[in-house]
Amino acid sequence: MTKKGAVNSFSKIFFGDPDEEILGLIGSISHMVSVGKRDMLFMEGDDGRHLFYMISGSIKLYKANEEGKEAIIRFIEPGDHFAEIILFLKNRYPVNAMAIKPSNLLAIDALKLFECIKLHPEVAMKLIGKLAVKSKYLVEMVENLTLADIRKRFLNYLRHLTGKGGGTVTLPVPKGELSLLLGTSPETFSRLLRKLAEEGIIEVDGKNIRILAPLEED
Repeated sequence: MTKKGAVNSFSKIFFGDPDEEILGLIGSISHMVSVGKRDMLFMEGDDGRHLFYMISGSIKLYKANEEGKEAIIRFIEPGDHFAEIILFLKNRYPVNAMAIKPSNLLAIDALKLFECIKLHPEVAMKLIGKLAVKSKYLVEMVENLTLADIRKRFLNYLRHLTGKGGGTVTLPVPKGELSLLLGTSPETFSRLLRKLAEEGIIEVDGKNIRILAPLEED
């Protein structure tokens, strides 16, 4: 994807129906970024001034303690934007961002975008809406980790991927990474997949999960 295409795609998702002024502004305050597999895009506490739009690849957002134990916050896939919080956190990133596979992104200067927001109140309202959706996701994730067992966590995740529909879904990340998001070990997650397959609920073919029966509700 060209930079112009990335700007148009980001602006449509972020602003809804941007006019030429907005498109021109985003184009003037953004640039393309590429990172290789396992490269760090940024680290928790780093100074920074960019939010990002994912063009291709996959990135994980996570926190880690001094022993290196990770808590995954979210996986970023093409079409997602992230690090909007940099607009409000005095230019410091609150999490780590590492590429799971080679990735291409559009980096948007948050300070200059903030100036745009101040000049365009309608943009501010759309930003608030986007942040509200992400806040809802984080609340649901915390509830899932604290109130549900691993079986329910995974079925909830599958339901999220399918939009409550059936069919086949492709896990966006390796199973070992997904187990961290679900708050369990790779071994426990593998046992769960085998059990669900034995029960006739899913069929597993590598990263492809075919849903054979209605997913259990909470």
